[in-house]
Amino acid sequence: MISLNEVGGAAEHTLRHGDQTAVVVEAGGGLRTYSVAGVDVVAGYPAGTVCSSARGQWLMPWPNRLREGRYTFQGEEYRTPVDPGTPTAIHGLVRWLPFQLLARDETSVELGAVLPARPGYPWTLRMWTRWSLDDTGLTSEISVMNMSADDAPFAAGTHPYLHVGDALVDDVVVTVPGSTALHGEHSVLTERRPVDAETDFRVGREVGSSQLGLYTDLARDDSGHARTVAERPDGWRITLWQDEAWPFVLLYTADNVRPEEGVRRSLAVEPMTAPADAFNSGDHLIVLEPGGAFEGTWGISATR
Repeated sequence: MISLNEVGGAAEHTLRHGDQTAVVVEAGGGLRTYSVAGVDVVAGYPAGTVCSSARGQWLMPWPNRLREGRYTFQGEEYRTPVDPGTPTAIHGLVRWLPFQLLARDETSVELGAVLPARPGYPWTLRMWTRWSLDDTGLTSEISVMNMSADDAPFAAGTHPYLHVGDALVDDVVVTVPGSTALHGEHSVLTERRPVDAETDFRVGREVGSSQLGLYTDLARDDSGHARTVAERPDGWRITLWQDEAWPFVLLYTADNVRPEEGVRRSLAVEPMTAPADAFNSGDHLIVLEPGGAFEGTWGISATR
């Protein structure tokens, strides 16, 4: 049976395939939960509550931090509001945007939204996302088109947290396919260095006390997918793959979440098209021409 629930006035859509279940919300077009055989694969948030720590949300038109909420594009200066208590604007403008249902069946849902031009980001973007389940797991697709008459700066990310069972993230064996790590201050990671003894997870090892970080120069398989793997102490192996539209992956060990969310009890694995502050640095910044579009796909599988 197809399930659409009204939760706190906002719709969410329950997808099922075999022993897999996923819940996708219209608020931000994101992922609330994903489980396999009754086991949580992502660490989401309860129905009827406000999404916290960007769990499962889309990060557009920029992911991560924008220094002081200021940037210059094609000679014009722009300013967006910074997040309370921080010197940066975090994770773009889409996280709470209402998406509308376009199509759905038992195993998939398609949602769409328009981000209207506004002070600080005077370009209109049309967004389409599709979430689906099949024998390989969960797949997420995103397409973003510039509906404005002028070029628009753009970058994207997504923010799923992987569930680590009853363990701390310290005890999870993680494999990250990145040979370059980015460093910086105040979470604005822009300086590239080859991975070293502390940051190299190309061969799987326990997280321990590491807080991981942002990686690029990702090794890819024959399909062009880069795969980050988390092996939980309870035997579950969770793989997050990302296609070539996402040259970066950020891993966050949930050190600074609210206590009720479980400090170091989940692992965010975040495909990104660009590092932090790309609107200022230009590093991997996408310039969408009028009518131009970005497309990217990623997904999660879980086995035991």
